[in-house]
Amino acid sequence: MPAASPASASAAATPSVASAADIVPEHVSAEIAALFDEAVARHRTAGVTWALLGGHGHSRAVLAHGAAGHRELADGRPAPGSAPMDRGTISRIASMTKSFTAATVLALRDEGRLRLDDPVAQYVPKADGAFETGPDDPEVTVGHLLTMSAGLVTDNPWGDRQEALTREEFAEILRAGLGHVHRPGTGFEYSNTGYALLGRVIDEVTGSDYTTEIRRRFLDPLGLADTAFEAASIDTGRLATGHRVGDRSDATRFEPVPLDSPGVYGAMAGLFSTVDDVATWVRFLAAADAPGEATPAGEPAAPPLSAASRREMQQLQRHQPLAPLPAGEDGRSPGFDRVRGYGLGLVVEQFPDLGEVISHSGGYPGYGSFMVWHRASGVGVVALANSKYAPATPLSMQALRLLQRELPELLAPPRKTASRQTLRAAAAAVDWLRTGDAAAADAADTTDTADIWFAGNMDLDSTRAERRRRLEAALAAAGLDHSALELLRPDNATVLSRAQLRWTLRGAYDGAPSVRIDLLTDPRREALVQSLDVTTVAAG
Repeated sequence: MPAASPASASAAATPSVASAADIVPEHVSAEIAALFDEAVARHRTAGVTWALLGGHGHSRAVLAHGAAGHRELADGRPAPGSAPMDRGTISRIASMTKSFTAATVLALRDEGRLRLDDPVAQYVPKADGAFETGPDDPEVTVGHLLTMSAGLVTDNPWGDRQEALTREEFAEILRAGLGHVHRPGTGFEYSNTGYALLGRVIDEVTGSDYTTEIRRRFLDPLGLADTAFEAASIDTGRLATGHRVGDRSDATRFEPVPLDSPGVYGAMAGLFSTVDDVATWVRFLAAADAPGEATPAGEPAAPPLSAASRREMQQLQRHQPLAPLPAGEDGRSPGFDRVRGYGLGLVVEQFPDLGEVISHSGGYPGYGSFMVWHRASGVGVVALANSKYAPATPLSMQALRLLQRELPELLAPPRKTASRQTLRAAAAAVDWLRTGDAAAADAADTTDTADIWFAGNMDLDSTRAERRRRLEAALAAAGLDHSALELLRPDNATVLSRAQLRWTLRGAYDGAPSVRIDLLTDPRREALVQSLDVTTVAAG
């Protein structure tokens, strides 16, 4: 018997858990742990600590965690007094700091103290004349810096060594002028110097300094007690020593490097933290996308940044071009493995398999880090490692894909819901499909349902008679009769969006095509039917 498709792909029931193992079984967390253990065993990093983060509906911030390696190595062996990496280990999070700086700028914007389209020099006078722009170029704005579109030169190796610069030293760099690789607002170019400038914007606007503002606005309210810009503010007994990576292949390649002191460039990469504190931060950012809950998981009672601004951070603001995939046998590339771009202090990517993913990596002298979350579900991974440019990013992405493979319900998107008016329009459209113009033909004083519910474009696009013929032809091709239409109801349609529904009636026999009915309401609040298409789709 033919059947209509379910109302939507059902979202996974969010477990009310007493144990995180009820969500991530031990064999899955063990498989993920093996990824990180192997990275240490193969000397890809000196040590690493990691955590799997709960999604929108989970009460637990951390669903599983683990660690491998040691906090400090000397000549390839654990240094005297060094402890193994563990959940409480404190590490540098490097450029993940940029998300805190961006959030602080947005908070100031929300308070009316600055505007994103204002020139940077309006807030940092020493930046006046610093940018290499032409007479027809726009001035470099706060928004350009946030989105990596100011055109400044990519500066990872150089910028990583500038953390301790004082304001005066930075002012000298600005006075001497900054180079450029493209005109402002015309491309993507990752810039640490741009985020150092944003730190100075925070200083000047608040009359304080960016470290104080970030702590006051976010670290303290969110309870991030193990997160700080200065080593003196953390428990150094739990601090992982950073390691540079020498040209050897065994564990002796890891050589300890000294810490730098915080200065202007700390605004781009200066924070220390733990996986638990980063988990809290990620949950706070991700909660802005949680589906219709009064207080989503990760959302404090008085959030220090609005949900709207957090969602703004996670919108792709500037596309980052990627190299195409290698050419196939025909000499043509099959395309790209993802779409990637920068939001506001966060990276936004669209993968064919995972969907939309939000992240930021960190690479710093002695450290590598990564935070990533699946936007639809809020489930994520954090990894903090204590060697320069450690493989925190690929390991975390492998872990996320492993979760998708083993526990697909964990990353299932929330069920989409149609608006009340769309459901009302759908009920009328279904009624019209069943009866057509018959009722109006039988009684001159009867108003056809379509007269009420069809938007003005409908009869201009296709006559009602033509729509009726298409329906009859589709039913016949599928081996169905009008009784199949009795299965159509608003509540058993697949919800494509608040304004768009789809029904699929399976063909009457093997190999017969299915009948697909798509409905879209118009953009007005009264939401009449602007499209009602009946087509056949091949079986399978």
